[in-house]
Amino acid sequence: MEDPIDPPEEEPKRLDPDGEENVRADLDDLGGMRQVFGPQGVKGVVIACPDCGENHYYEWDLLRDNLEHMLQTGEPRMHEPAFEVREEEYIQWDYGKGYIDALSDTGLEPDRKLSVTQCPWCATPCEDFFQYCPKCGRSLAALRIYRELVQRGMSERDVRALLVRAGVEPF
Repeated sequence: MEDPIDPPEEEPKRLDPDGEENVRADLDDLGGMRQVFGPQGVKGVVIACPDCGENHYYEWDLLRDNLEHMLQTGEPRMHEPAFEVREEEYIQWDYGKGYIDALSDTGLEPDRKLSVTQCPWCATPCEDFFQYCPKCGRSLAALRIYRELVQRGMSERDVRALLVRAGVEPF
């Protein structure tokens, strides 16, 4: 008798370019959400499943692994229901995405650091005594306030948020 021939292994499906771009954007968004909400005790995100109508709870690493798996194989992983989920420890995906998009729109990205040796809008080098940027002409008063508040112990993120709420153009 002949040995049965093993069926050829299927090649992994690839996402189309738009699908791949969307998954990469989701990975970036997930990283931003984790950076913003993780220190506040949030364990992950809740995603409303369009197939089953249930909420799916993903811890940060699990969702990141699932998204990376999709990039490699073109297929999502099967999701196992979370065990004894404490709903208050998760944020809705849409809320988290909207929040980090708003931070980005106002110039308050979590990783963005501001140099105090240059104009925060056009990056032209500035001396400490300059009142206005020599290139773009903007007042550097907000930069001085920023520097003073950070030196007094406020976080860069809080100072930048305060300045935006006060009407200073985001930098």
